[in-house]
Amino acid sequence: MVKKCFGCAAKVTLSDQEIEESIAEQLALEFNLVADDEWYRRQVICETCPQRVGPTCGKCGCYYKFRTALAIKTCPEEKW
Repeated sequence: MVKKCFGCAAKVTLSDQEIEESIAEQLALEFNLVADDEWYRRQVICETCPQRVGPTCGKCGCYYKFRTALAIKTCPEEKW
């Protein structure tokens, strides 16, 4: 499935695979990540959140699988 960017005027489309690859590439550059079990816990919360828009957070626009991995980030809805 192709996803369109909802947060900007650009006509950007990415497939699910391209999104996953982009997230993996960026996470490989990060140093301050949460433990895998915490990452999973956060993702479960995001996946059931009414603010989620496909692979992104409707509140902040981040890919939720990326944001949930970062130790310095919090949920904009204060759910984690």
